[in-house]
Amino acid sequence: MNSILKSAFLLFSLIFFLIACEKQDGEGEGEMNGKNTFDTPEEAVAKAKSDLIQVLETSKDIDLGIDVEKLRNAELVRMVQNVDVDFEKLLRTENVQSLSDISSAPKSMVAPFALQNNVVGVVEVREESSKWKVSGLGNKPLTEDFNMAGIANNNEAAVTVYEVPNLQLFVYGVRMGGTETYHLNLGEYTLKDTVNVQAFYPLLRENSIQFQRDFGDLLKKDKLLK
Repeated sequence: MNSILKSAFLLFSLIFFLIACEKQDGEGEGEMNGKNTFDTPEEAVAKAKSDLIQVLETSKDIDLGIDVEKLRNAELVRMVQNVDVDFEKLLRTENVQSLSDISSAPKSMVAPFALQNNVVGVVEVREESSKWKVSGLGNKPLTEDFNMAGIANNNEAAVTVYEVPNLQLFVYGVRMGGTETYHLNLGEYTLKDTVNVQAFYPLLRENSIQFQRDFGDLLKKDKLLK
């Protein structure tokens, strides 16, 4: 699915959720009122799942593409790091051993919930001032990517979501035994393929350089206008 649509879907999902939360707050002391920051990401994720179930049950007009009963019975698979690839480093760096070589520190953690080896929904949480809070819910495109790549249920692997700015591309890294392989939709590769970084990085960098040639000046002007 187009990555631009992913971002739009996540944004609208979160807006709908926040509207529902405000509605609940206005109706009295519901279960969703109270603590909204947590000491650990796991605590934030558990509360988010409970809140999401309540929203899905009480706000029938909100459609996040999630089966509430499946979500209720689903379990947290793992915490997945969500990072940005540094676009300037991508332009400058000819070779890498891992995308982590040119990526920022994690900006958030994504938590997929799975039932019978199928991811039914995800939650995103982020750290602020040494506390954790919910930053995203109901990302159906990301859920579909996890299932297409078949990576979310491998409990022995560390998974990272790499977001490549400007190219609107998501790359899913799977690290086991010190080696990281990847799933992505780029060129001849699909999410079902398992590839090493040397296989796709030249094309990724080529696309980045081409983007910079075509749109770099426009981006600079836009920055100056802001």
